[in-house]
Amino acid sequence: MAMSKFGPVAVWLACAATPAFAEAPKDKEVWITIGSDALAPVRTSFRSQGTELPAAVREKGGVAVLRVRESQIDKLAAVMHDKLHRCAGFIAHETEAQALAEVEKAGAPQQSLAASLISYNINNAPSVNAMMGSVQELNIRNTINTLSTNWTTRRYNVQSGADAATWLKDQWTTIADGRSDITVEFFTHSWLQPSVIATIQGTTLPGEVVVVGGHLDSINQSSSTGAAPGADDDASGVASVTEAFRAAVANGYKPARTVKFMAYAAEEVGLYGSSAIANSHKSSNVNVVGVLQLDMTNYKGSSYDFAMVTDNTNASLNTLTTSLISTYLPGMTYTNITCGYGCSDHASWNSAGYPATMPFEATMSTSNSKIHTTGDTLTYMGGTAANSVKFAKLAVAFIGEVAKGATTGNTPPPTGGDGGGSTIPVATYDATLKAPKCATVGIGCDSGTLLNGRASRGPEANAPNTIKSTCADGTSGTYHSDESNDALKVSSVDGTKLTAGKQVKIEAKVWAYSSTADKLDLYYAANANTPTWTLIGTFSPSGTGAQTISATYTLPTGTLQAIRANFRYQGSASSCSTGAYDDHDDLIFAVQ
Repeated sequence: MAMSKFGPVAVWLACAATPAFAEAPKDKEVWITIGSDALAPVRTSFRSQGTELPAAVREKGGVAVLRVRESQIDKLAAVMHDKLHRCAGFIAHETEAQALAEVEKAGAPQQSLAASLISYNINNAPSVNAMMGSVQELNIRNTINTLSTNWTTRRYNVQSGADAATWLKDQWTTIADGRSDITVEFFTHSWLQPSVIATIQGTTLPGEVVVVGGHLDSINQSSSTGAAPGADDDASGVASVTEAFRAAVANGYKPARTVKFMAYAAEEVGLYGSSAIANSHKSSNVNVVGVLQLDMTNYKGSSYDFAMVTDNTNASLNTLTTSLISTYLPGMTYTNITCGYGCSDHASWNSAGYPATMPFEATMSTSNSKIHTTGDTLTYMGGTAANSVKFAKLAVAFIGEVAKGATTGNTPPPTGGDGGGSTIPVATYDATLKAPKCATVGIGCDSGTLLNGRASRGPEANAPNTIKSTCADGTSGTYHSDESNDALKVSSVDGTKLTAGKQVKIEAKVWAYSSTADKLDLYYAANANTPTWTLIGTFSPSGTGAQTISATYTLPTGTLQAIRANFRYQGSASSCSTGAYDDHDDLIFAVQ
């Protein structure tokens, strides 16, 4: 994870680190932008140390502009970590104008490049499973060990950092095995360490690009010349990316969309490498349709297997990623976190307008305390890369389902991308209607993992997930012991786009406590904005535990429709029952 030092629009981070930089020749003034919520605790801490934090020049949208001396940067970074306990930071700028422009940008709604918007869906299981089956812990462990022990540091501006990049490029070239559709090259910068990029050319949609990356550099929080093994931060991420690349090539994978594997230079000093690469793609009008960032994958600090970063990421891509976890890594758990202002390379892509997602190894309060020190070693993580295996597997699932294409012996699935074709779009949460929604007409709509659980019983986000929150869930019981509706999917029976007058199939995934006392009431509404619920039928699960219940009905006229699952313990049919164990979920979808 990053923390930074200097340069035009450099991101300063405080994820357990406050580096000293010998190369700073004098105490110049720096314009920074920082989260407004950090001002009070930072000011208090500065005063306790006999230093006054300058007043904010401007505040807007939760971001403030200040002018500080470069000598105060390390102190500011320390306060952000020690007092706020988060991997949040601040951005440094060469001029006041740049800082003020950043505030205006931060206060405006996030804009995505229009061409990047595709419908994410899951339909490539044979190829994904083939690649996942090839992921090996030993390969990941060996890469972590080499990167963290062969060089004292992989710092971006020293020769050993450049040497580590050369070694990685050689490794990736060996993996490519002479395939004519694969290139491995440096992306050079103005400092010594280059970034490394391996590209597998897409077969049918080469102009659409999928990126999987981690950062190659390391840093010591106490000294710019100190040892920085960086085994977790981020040799583990680069090793996971490397193993995903190897597993893809080993299975003869040929993606429909172009896939780029990246190891970024200079993340720790302000996301320099990824920023340069993302902005280069933007200036060249490259259509990047999805970015997966792997920064720290090998430390098991939390009871959750993954922590999904929700700030500076794309909601649709996050939904796909959690759906990939549920589909391909069953039994693995996840939670949502925020990591703050520019905490890793996903923020560079997000800032450039591209959709990005970042699953992390722990919550911020349970993250690896040894990063940016001499203690960030493979030994500290138990001498194994077991925790990174699931991230490498998630990476190949991400590649297979976003880039599509196929491994040797498998048939490439439809690429989708417009919500039509033969793929079912995955819904995203609609903050206005307060329920999952597929805004584009497709052959169906899938809630993915947005509905998993009930109220506070389980990981369900945005509960109750009923239109305008008009029907609350019961709060008694235990997740996946008592009742919950975990997913909803609607799809056309004939495989064409959802059209008024056509028959559709509903599939509800529930967790049943009883096969006799539990009942599922399914409803539909022709107008999701002002729903009037019509009962389709009442159904009983065939057993306890995870069950799928199906029904069909004919779509009425209406351009934005909805279905509701009312899963109840005892009682009678209702669109909003009030039992303590009852779960209610809606799914909204466009119809032509």
